[in-house]
Amino acid sequence: MKKIAFILCLMVAQGAMAWNIVGHRIVADVAYHNLTPKARAAVDSVLGFERAIVALSSWADDIKSDTIYEGQSQWHFQDLDAGKTDKDLEYLYNNKLAEGYHLFQAKDSIINLLKRNPGNADALKFLIHLTGDEYQPMHMGHLDDLGGNKARFMWFGRSISLHSLWDGTLIDYSHYSSTEYCDYLLQRFASQRDEIYGWDELTCIKKTYQVVNSIYTAYSQLCASSKGEEKGAKKFYNGFEYRFAYRYRPMLDMQLYMGGLQLAKELNEIYK
Repeated sequence: MKKIAFILCLMVAQGAMAWNIVGHRIVADVAYHNLTPKARAAVDSVLGFERAIVALSSWADDIKSDTIYEGQSQWHFQDLDAGKTDKDLEYLYNNKLAEGYHLFQAKDSIINLLKRNPGNADALKFLIHLTGDEYQPMHMGHLDDLGGNKARFMWFGRSISLHSLWDGTLIDYSHYSSTEYCDYLLQRFASQRDEIYGWDELTCIKKTYQVVNSIYTAYSQLCASSKGEEKGAKKFYNGFEYRFAYRYRPMLDMQLYMGGLQLAKELNEIYK
């Protein structure tokens, strides 16, 4: 179990949440439905039981407090400043250490490790989880507010951060179980499946960054018309929660589904 911790660079731990448990299960379940028979059998075998990819999708969050994996918290995010162009994203993607040892480099290292040793269960669990993290938009949020963690506002009477809204609050708003949400996504995007599966990782990163920009623009507009603060959190006009959830549900759905297909694509390549 120590091997992966020393193969990947150790970093100073920094708190960073991810999709909540339900979100990671959705991404993993979408991936499982899109694995080739050979890849599915291999993943089940490496992890020890059928559909373990779903059950163990939050493992990388669960073990953050284990000193064996000290430093892996920074693998879960790739905070990006505002105003990045496509060329900026391409440069960072091709020079993954340019902004430190974060999500892009960690994923790349883990994939290379799995290609050399496909039976490394810990590496596989990290890949399952970090691929999910990659498509949670606020894991590419702005560095100056820690990916939206400093941006707080009232949501149905409670104070939350912009980051936690995307971690799970919007997912929980649907009241779907992870299985129900996965089934819904598989049906909703069935006609687009082949197109989305064909997108390369850089294309998906660019699309995710577009969502990030949209989120921050909407949040800035809300702040400009806010009704002050309550308990240190911005208070917006009545009913904004319903409008926000309605506006961003399609983007949330795409991010979860795109993450699942990208994970399937990565695993199909490793276990071909």
